[in-house]
Amino acid sequence: MSENILVIQTAFLGDLILTTPLFREIKRRFPGSKMTVIVNKGTESVLEANPWIDEIIPLDKKQIKSSFFGFWNFCKELRKHNFTICISPHFSFRSSIISFLSGAKRRIGYKTAGFSFLLNERKPRLLRGPHEVDKLLSLIYSEEERKNISRQPELFWKPESVTGIQSEMKKNGLEKGNYILVSPSSVWETKRLPADKFKTVSKLLHERTGLKIVLTGGKGDSKLCEEVGEGFGINLAGKTSLPEMSYLMSGAALLVTNDSSPIHFASAFNIPTLAAFGATIPAFGYTPLASRVFISEVNGLDCRPCGIHGGRVCPKKHFRCMLEQDTGRMVEEGIRLIKG
Repeated sequence: MSENILVIQTAFLGDLILTTPLFREIKRRFPGSKMTVIVNKGTESVLEANPWIDEIIPLDKKQIKSSFFGFWNFCKELRKHNFTICISPHFSFRSSIISFLSGAKRRIGYKTAGFSFLLNERKPRLLRGPHEVDKLLSLIYSEEERKNISRQPELFWKPESVTGIQSEMKKNGLEKGNYILVSPSSVWETKRLPADKFKTVSKLLHERTGLKIVLTGGKGDSKLCEEVGEGFGINLAGKTSLPEMSYLMSGAALLVTNDSSPIHFASAFNIPTLAAFGATIPAFGYTPLASRVFISEVNGLDCRPCGIHGGRVCPKKHFRCMLEQDTGRMVEEGIRLIKG
């Protein structure tokens, strides 16, 4: 019997990218199945050419949070698909409700999910230790079965989706391997290396390697990127769609960033990654999966981590986890990563 599978992943963009190995393995675990994926509206284009996914349903979370009837109608429409299995890597209580109301007889998720009693196959999920991809794959595989499975994320794009960035790259003389991507922003302020430190690292890498520096981010990050790359950087913040970001990342010699979604874009293409971790720690499982990686962090602080996602301000008011980052070490490690 071929299965009709629903996957619910409405978390942040980085989490969605890390779920791509699970999409692949679901199709391998259930040959001949159809898979529909619910994603947070605005992130769907990152999956536009994913060969494992049959249908993508964008969910406007703001709308369903503000309207009970909107939420109910969304679930009512889902039920018409006649899903047989629902897999929920997202652990909000709304995701558990969607899973239950989807009508799927098998509902797989985590024991720690909100309203997990609505699921009938509940898997344990450790907060620390395993990489996030391993936690995701544990929804369908045992630890033994996961041993020989690739954890590398997968990103694809349609040719027509990247013509804009190809033109922009040509205009700026960007070719595969001749530029470093710097992504200095994050949704959470305490996960951001200060702009002056990003500028120091970026400028020294530019001077010592001769590689171009390209600043990336969303529309709201343009001012930050301008500050970081002033006088030497190419600011593309707000000028790339998600497929274009994938394309741009695939040709970089190095990524310099925080604990944020660009890490996972880079992992999909095995791009050497230099990542500054502050409020969060590698043990949470969101580290780069590229073969060449350096994680810059300030050890010995008893206040780390101060939260799973970080926060708006440092709870201790000193922000030592970022202010004491060693930019000299970061530059040396960045050069080492580029050289291989």
